[in-house]
Amino acid sequence: MGTKITRRVGNWARIAAALAMLWPAAADAAWVKAETERFVVYGQGREAQVRDVAMRLSMFDAALRVANPAAAQGPSRKLDVYLVRGIREIQQVAPEAAPTLGGFYAAGELGAFAVADANEMGRDDVLFHEYAHAFMLENFPAAYPGWFVEGWAEYFMTAEVTSRTVTIGSYNPGRLYALFAENWLPWETVVTKAPFEVPRQDRSVYYSQAWLMMHYMRSDPVRAAQLTRATQAIAAGADPVKALEEASGKPLGELTRGVRLYKKLPMFVISDPLPTPPEIKVTQLPPSADDLLLYKLRLERDGGKAQGEQVLADIRARAAKWPGDRMAELTLARAEFALGDVAAGEAIVKRRLEQDPKDIETLLVAGLGQIQAGDRDLAQQAARYIAARPLLIKAYGLDQGDYRTLLNYVRSRSVEPEFPNDNDVNALLTARAMAPTVRASSIMAGQLLLMRGRRAEAQAVLSIVANDPHGGEAARLAQALIDGQETSAGKSEVAAPTQ
Repeated sequence: MGTKITRRVGNWARIAAALAMLWPAAADAAWVKAETERFVVYGQGREAQVRDVAMRLSMFDAALRVANPAAAQGPSRKLDVYLVRGIREIQQVAPEAAPTLGGFYAAGELGAFAVADANEMGRDDVLFHEYAHAFMLENFPAAYPGWFVEGWAEYFMTAEVTSRTVTIGSYNPGRLYALFAENWLPWETVVTKAPFEVPRQDRSVYYSQAWLMMHYMRSDPVRAAQLTRATQAIAAGADPVKALEEASGKPLGELTRGVRLYKKLPMFVISDPLPTPPEIKVTQLPPSADDLLLYKLRLERDGGKAQGEQVLADIRARAAKWPGDRMAELTLARAEFALGDVAAGEAIVKRRLEQDPKDIETLLVAGLGQIQAGDRDLAQQAARYIAARPLLIKAYGLDQGDYRTLLNYVRSRSVEPEFPNDNDVNALLTARAMAPTVRASSIMAGQLLLMRGRRAEAQAVLSIVANDPHGGEAARLAQALIDGQETSAGKSEVAAPTQ
């Protein structure tokens, strides 16, 4: 039976309080991994739960491709997803996380992955929201306005997945509550500002209005075509309000009155988006993962910089319980390179490479470790960067699908007098294509293109980050480079780590 799309409608008048399906917290148990063509899902103890999340993500991905037929249909870089148990474990990876955070997506020079609270997985909104962002960047990269980026993710994140169907167009109870209970922002604010540009107390209603506008525009073929024209114009530099007005043929006030009167929610049911269930390979991680896996993620996210001394002490104590264990030793090596004794990190990877010269992860840890050590000691930076290069080259030869090897190889080249040459630029653009959500790749690519005098190409790359509603400091730097307010000539400053 082929894929089918049918329509049903929900009515706000019948919407009551949200019902959430919550899994109880699992008891302490070993980590398991479920791997499909596009996802690698890690969870603690419950193989059935991890399998289920891998299956739902696969169904969601397939439905996104049905709903957006211009998206690539072939294999892409796999997304690593870690299911954790509550906010304490989320904060073990991201110490600054708010107590209400249900998950997040991290993408930097050292790694890219999603973290989600397994106790909140009855509704997949957080995980689906973050994957929708990644899907958009991978398949439709452009300098979209903030409301469009967030509204698009909010629209798709509420997908309801069963074993045979995916329903798109439902609602998130919290967003709906905000529309009924809070004062709305002026629509001109919503369509011209990114979320971080509005006061924190107004962000919930900002997201809610962005979702409602997206739902309204996508629910009708004529409006959907108008939305496409408007976002294309905005991405090309047009004023956001004028672009919407010209595309719709209506002043903003009239357009948004239609949004306020929008009461019925058309929903699309996609049947059998995956006619053949995905192959799921399940393996069990070593017992050391209970002690060290979340620390590994913390190091990949930001090098463990926050509370660095305590992080290093914790990892050393935990790794000591597992002498000779691969995960324990490589996590300890990461910590020593980033925070502690570089020589100790070098000794670990040297010993492990003597045992297995083709261990890709060890080669990567060794190469990235030299880059980190060079960033910690600028007097030794050139020597460290040069030492990283053969390790990264060998890792790339064994696995040409990991963006980190190419990105950091190009960084290692920044100490050379002829840097950047055409090969450096091409290698970095390849790394960026592998993982378009990694802002550091785009910032560095923009810098290199500017250094080579390719300003139009640089602007196209940098504008995506500059318009990223979650871009933060990276967005500021990208805009400064576009405006010519930041120098791009300082080689040692090329591509400082950016999340």
